[in-house]
Amino acid sequence: MIQTNIYLINSMLCDNQNINGLIMEKQDFLKLQFETLRKEIEATKDRIFKLVGFGVITVPAAHFFSQVYKLDVVLISIPILVIVISLLYLSENHDLMRCGRYIRLHIEPEIKDFIGWENWLEKVDEFEKRSVDKFVSYCFYILFSVYFIGSIYIATKFVLKTYGIIPCAGLLGTYIAIGIWFFLYLIKNIRNTTTTKTER
Repeated sequence: MIQTNIYLINSMLCDNQNINGLIMEKQDFLKLQFETLRKEIEATKDRIFKLVGFGVITVPAAHFFSQVYKLDVVLISIPILVIVISLLYLSENHDLMRCGRYIRLHIEPEIKDFIGWENWLEKVDEFEKRSVDKFVSYCFYILFSVYFIGSIYIATKFVLKTYGIIPCAGLLGTYIAIGIWFFLYLIKNIRNTTTTKTER
């Protein structure tokens, strides 16, 4: 993976380090890092787009096929599927923010008298540069919260009708516990910017 290669390069290089008989200057190394990180950002955005499309289609499709073909396990597992997709989205989003943060803090400051892209994005002014990104991210979590709640309703209704109130109560308790854990984890870890609260 591209990001792994960057960590490997970082561990091997300093300002002037001989690698396989070649001297890599600091500016060349920074350029290599920047180009590699931009490729990683591009690949991450592509994965996010595919992941969102996969989730939007897969969750309703899983409901449909589980009911048509009487796949009880699939029906009961769909709320967990929603959580897994949301966690994958969060992971990719963090990858995106890490790349941007590294560029902003460790590459762009090396270019004097010039405002780099990541620093410009984080510069506070009347033009909110990340407003659409934040809106899209929030919409994703709102949509999948609806999916999660809807999946719980369908699954618990099925279990109540098929197996009775005790299994239904146990399953509902499990869903609620998972939902609360994920909500708290999401509030703590959601990222829409490359700056921290103390840096703003």
